[in-house]
Amino acid sequence: MSLAVFTSQALADDHRAARSEEVLLTELTDNTNDLRLDAEHREIRIPFTIAPSADPQAIELLMNAIPDSAQADGRIEAFVNRSRAVVLQPRAEPFEARFSLYSDDLRAGENTLILRIVDPGADGWTISAQASRLRISAAPPRGYSALSEVEAALNADFAAPRRVHIDAREAGDDELAVAALVAQGLALRMGEAPILVSDSDVAELVVTAHVRGSGAPAIDLTGPSEVRLSAASPAALIASARLFAARSMQAHTVRFDMAAALNAPRLMRTPPATTRDRDALAGLASMGAPFGLDQGGRAAVVIAGEDEDQRNAALSVIARAGLASGSAWLYAWFGDDVDAAPARYDLMVLGPQEALDPRLLAAAPVEVRAAASAAANRTPQRRRYYGSTAFAADPSERDARITGVAALFDTPEGRQVALFTAPDGADFARAAKRLARSELWTELDGRAALWDAANVTHFGPSSAPRFSAEWISGQLRAHDEWFALGAFTLAVLLLLGSINVNRTSRRRA
Repeated sequence: MSLAVFTSQALADDHRAARSEEVLLTELTDNTNDLRLDAEHREIRIPFTIAPSADPQAIELLMNAIPDSAQADGRIEAFVNRSRAVVLQPRAEPFEARFSLYSDDLRAGENTLILRIVDPGADGWTISAQASRLRISAAPPRGYSALSEVEAALNADFAAPRRVHIDAREAGDDELAVAALVAQGLALRMGEAPILVSDSDVAELVVTAHVRGSGAPAIDLTGPSEVRLSAASPAALIASARLFAARSMQAHTVRFDMAAALNAPRLMRTPPATTRDRDALAGLASMGAPFGLDQGGRAAVVIAGEDEDQRNAALSVIARAGLASGSAWLYAWFGDDVDAAPARYDLMVLGPQEALDPRLLAAAPVEVRAAASAAANRTPQRRRYYGSTAFAADPSERDARITGVAALFDTPEGRQVALFTAPDGADFARAAKRLARSELWTELDGRAALWDAANVTHFGPSSAPRFSAEWISGQLRAHDEWFALGAFTLAVLLLLGSINVNRTSRRRA
């Protein structure tokens, strides 16, 4: 069956429900400052994209604005493309309004949100881009007809294929390398770490590796939502993965090979300018240092543990680190055995603590061990239950928390080691996914850090001054159980002391 027939049949048979997505205006504009509407700035144009073949159905705007003064005046119009405008006549006071926009001109592909002020007064309005959101309801694409559409969809602001399944088993010994390069290639196209899923049935995009017996490495669109990396042998699949992670597939239809890559633009993103410490976690989070140097030519990445969900979570972290680098780690070493890693390479190790070589933590600086100890104190311990089966389930399944430890330190041999792990009793997969796909990543700093679902606690050298409010807050979160125990002990001592005072006063009476 040809791809065109297969796509047409899928379009006829597949009916997907619309989903709603909400994006901050700061994520749609290059300007992170607030937006101005006044006599000098009468119009704001905010471009956004919807994935090809998606079916947009509704659009809403949440606008947060404050007047520049009590003399602020004028009508604010909001509309998309050339559709009808929704008109607001706000009073000169702060307001937050959520309203629907006309969606008759909303389309898949490129769109523009336009905010305009009419008849402005002496002063205008300041719209908070960090508190204003655009919400779009759209049915996701049922499939794509070209590799260029897949790439455009991955880069879309709305209705993008977020959940991706990677199957690189046919790559043999290079399975982890192929999967990691694919994950980084996805992140560079998406601008964020992908959601990697183990079940292909729930994935919105499937990327597979296939040995086809002959021919040069290539990338093919083999189904409406399936991209296949192929080569003549398992060892040659790494070339296809590097092709996927290094070059853009724009303007290509169903095949992208080595010849096409000669004129294809490089797949890269410019990391934001930063002065953060390269030798601390902040350097890894902001620029992928030191692993992104020479496109990973001096980096060894080890994924510990055999659970597929944990492996996918580790790949998400690797994808986020590659995105911070600005390009994929094309020449890094990837594997699951730390002893097999090249001795002089910088080392990144990811996985649950019980799957790691205990020598790693034993050789780490004291702040790394302190972070690991604090994380262990936060997680439920395994207990044996007798006489009742009401709560006899394994705590790792019932109560597993989002708690993880990240560290970056030097070894006596001169190599840098990055560590992403979770203690026994915590859920490494959930913790790693949370770190890779949230602002927690940008908050990493110091020689070691502990993160949970909402906060990051720094250990070791950090940009936060010693004994600052941030430092004190971090210490309280890291040692909350010890502080609680101390407070309880003090309360007991005070109670015993008061009892003794009462007895003494009664004897004297």
